[in-house]
Amino acid sequence: MQEQVYDFRSDTVTKPTGEMKQAMSRAPVGDDAFSEDPTTNALQEKVAEMTGFEAALFVPSGSMGNLTALMCHTRPGQILYSGRMSHIKIYELGGYARIAGLNLIEIDDSQEGLDLEALKEAWSPGSYMLPVPGIVTVENTQNMLGGMIYSEQKLAELAVFTRDKGVPLHMDGARLWHAAQALGQPLTHWTRHVDSVMLCLSKGLGAPVGSVLAGSKAFIQSALSIRKLLGGGMRQSGVLAAAGLHAIEHHLPELGSDHARCQQVAEELADLPWLQVTPPQTNILIVRVTQGDAADFVSDMQERGILFFAVAQDRIRIVFHRDLSEQACQALVAAIKGWGASR
Repeated sequence: MQEQVYDFRSDTVTKPTGEMKQAMSRAPVGDDAFSEDPTTNALQEKVAEMTGFEAALFVPSGSMGNLTALMCHTRPGQILYSGRMSHIKIYELGGYARIAGLNLIEIDDSQEGLDLEALKEAWSPGSYMLPVPGIVTVENTQNMLGGMIYSEQKLAELAVFTRDKGVPLHMDGARLWHAAQALGQPLTHWTRHVDSVMLCLSKGLGAPVGSVLAGSKAFIQSALSIRKLLGGGMRQSGVLAAAGLHAIEHHLPELGSDHARCQQVAEELADLPWLQVTPPQTNILIVRVTQGDAADFVSDMQERGILFFAVAQDRIRIVFHRDLSEQACQALVAAIKGWGASR
């Protein structure tokens, strides 16, 4: 292992800045289980305002936020329609089935959003012998599709369908901040089409922990009970909420730098014969290894001081974030080119 290590595994590996730690140490706090933590309340009000919803709730993680939304919107035995490559389906340990008791029907999501015609075809016809549709979920940006931005037009068309069917539409907006910065649009560009949204503070924005779930007042009141069921009340959570407020104010405007570095690296790797690079839209680069095994590639890069993930036998994911410098990007490109030259 190299002495200098550059970590491209995820935008969750970032460390709190000194200024963020100061904000955390100064945060006024109270007991959030009684809704008396002023800093947590301020964060919730801020995110509710930014997303255009009536209320919001601070939760420890994005997975808990998504599961809370599923349990608020549905009853056990109903159907969850979600993208084939969605985080809810792949990376949340089947909580939709194990805890929420939902049946998953996966829908193709490879073309900037759920395939509406495929969803219509898969929609339950309503027989008493069949599970009832309970919820549709979307993801923005789409993690396993290289940080793809969910098409606002497709989302609007999907919302017309779900509202006609009387079924809620939830957005896993873990990296919705990235979509907003990339297109220069407010969060409401997308959230106005959904019934609830979850946003992560620890992905890209640099907060050490936490996500926020937003929706109607009735939805958030229900979410309070579900959060209690899944993990309990959060007491002086303002220490953590302060990090989220600092991140929104100071780190959100800087996300464009991550996108630019991701694009730059993609261009430098595009002509290598042993890789196929998916052009990125935000801060995630998906690369297909056409010669050799992705796991071996990851292992070799680790020896060169470069960390990233294999997400399939032939694909890797490289994530850009605020703790990576231009030097780190240059080291990444040099290591990958060196790997190919040595084969």
